Amino acid sequence: MGKGKLIVFEGASDGIGKSTQIELLRKRLESEGYVIVNHHFPTYDTYHGRPVEEYLSGNLGNIEDLTPYFINSLYAVDRACAWYTKLKPMYEDGKVLLMDRYTTSSLIYQSAKIKDLDEKKKFLDYVTDFEYNKLGIQRPDVVVFLTAPFEMISEMRKNRIDNDGIVNDLHERDLEYLKEVYDNSMFVAEYLGWDIIYNNNGMELRSREDIHNDVYNLVKKRTRK
Repeated sequence: MGKGKLIVFEGASDGIGKSTQIELLRKRLESEGYVIVNHHFPTYDTYHGRPVEEYLSGNLGNIEDLTPYFINSLYAVDRACAWYTKLKPMYEDGKVLLMDRYTTSSLIYQSAKIKDLDEKKKFLDYVTDFEYNKLGIQRPDVVVFLTAPFEMISEMRKNRIDNDGIVNDLHERDLEYLKEVYDNSMFVAEYLGWDIIYNNNGMELRSREDIHNDVYNLVKKRTRK
């Protein structure tokens, strides 16, 4: 059986609706006969996700005191361990992997503090080479990047039941940092050529079904053999 597909969902901020769109896509693809595997990064409650939990809890220090290269290494080890112990066999068996975050999140979050454009690009190039080439985890077939105006996303984030991880984590506590991440994510998505889908039509949120149809059509187009 041929190799599967790796589809990554990323967003301009937490609360953008990744989980909803992943679930809608999963159901639709399964109805067409695809075997789907979902995975959320970081991989909480595992030995390889523990360093990330320590970082997000603030136990390793403040964001400004830690280098983006060090922070990325914590996440990269988690992704590599999950890839080799769980995801790679499924991918090679022809399954479709739907990722809620991936290397894409480190590219956004860890480069947000790098102000110099050349240094930022060097970091982005380093991370993609380190993880996809040096560590050997799979490069995504598709990166679905969901976005909307920052004010709209902030309202969506407030309405979430939880934050899918560490409650009130190091990132969630810093609103200025979240705005930096938002602005940076738009740059990174453009720079790396991700597929951008807008959740809004002007200042109105689109329905999740309408967004899903765009996601579905995009994935089918990008993964067509």
